Amino acid sequence: MSGQPLTARIEIRRAQFTVSAAFEVPDGECLAVLGPNGAGKSTLLGALAGLIRPTAGEIRLGGRVLDGRVHVPPEQRRVTLLEQKPRLFPHLSVVDNLAFGPRAQGRSRRQARAVAEGWLDRIGLPDAGGWKPHRLSGGQQQRVAIARALAAEPEVLLLDEPFAALDAASAPQIRRMLSDELARTGTTSVLVTHELADAWQWASRCLVIESGTVVEETTPAQMAAAPAHPFSAALAGYAVVHGVWSEGALVTGDDVLPAVAVEDVADGARAFGIVVPHEVTVSRTSGAVRSRVRSVSVHAGRVLVESDGGLVAQTPVGAVPPGVGEQAWFTPTGMRVRRLRTPDEISAPGRGCEPRPGAEISAGPPRSAQGDGQQDR
Repeated sequence: MSGQPLTARIEIRRAQFTVSAAFEVPDGECLAVLGPNGAGKSTLLGALAGLIRPTAGEIRLGGRVLDGRVHVPPEQRRVTLLEQKPRLFPHLSVVDNLAFGPRAQGRSRRQARAVAEGWLDRIGLPDAGGWKPHRLSGGQQQRVAIARALAAEPEVLLLDEPFAALDAASAPQIRRMLSDELARTGTTSVLVTHELADAWQWASRCLVIESGTVVEETTPAQMAAAPAHPFSAALAGYAVVHGVWSEGALVTGDDVLPAVAVEDVADGARAFGIVVPHEVTVSRTSGAVRSRVRSVSVHAGRVLVESDGGLVAQTPVGAVPPGVGEQAWFTPTGMRVRRLRTPDEISAPGRGCEPRPGAEISAGPPRSAQGDGQQDR
């Protein structure tokens, strides 16, 4: 099994906004797609899977055109969509779920069963072949779902937050299994996630989408070190503060925060500042910004105190931080500022989709992704 290079330059018109993206994924590599809820990430995957017809543009897989002058239906694309929920066929046994893809591709019953049994061993469920899915735990069901997706030998695997429904104990094991299998099979993949750690582990490139528009295209390492968009910065663990740049400081309301501009930012321009939580102090008595405490959380021996204004301070577990709802003083040091780009700047050529003449596609209704006896896509 091996993947094929995937190229897309498409628009999908939705009621709220148009999803527009252009990207290439080399064969065997992974592209991570990140963004807020409702940004259009799953719509993009639906178009790649053939479940949603693009309004304009083209999708190519290797030497084949999937959308553009033609529309290849989902079952003929060699593209599999793996979602948050396993969506195993409840009326089929585990081994028959795994054999479904090979059978749909024309393999004999014996060949398909041999493939399925091989996958049962690989995912650590050699004795569960005769079970119905309801007998499996959530983590076991997701393992079977991943195996079923790869048993169909797709040229592209689309992953729509496949770990979101897993508990803390199951998620690391499933992540490790999927990583191993993608590396072993060389399958090209597109991963939708809210976790920068997942992008870091699998992806060579990242797209950040907001309201249907690609607002950042970068590598996981670059996103972690120097995010260029507020959402990317928050995803990477920075505190994010919005304001106006004025005379070497970020002005937010009545507060003035000393900061360093990491690019050209004109006085009076809308901007955002980022700072790591350990460079923010919090006090009940004095500081740079007085704000209400929105939340207090504990992670790996650190207490994070988040303000309504966006600043997040890190304190030792032994300290007694202000409680939720209290007013406190937050003081950042080492804040870095970037200009907040306008939608027109974000939509400039190279960021979105510019359909070629004649590339208009008649939009059609979404196709069902699953169903009794349908191929898992």
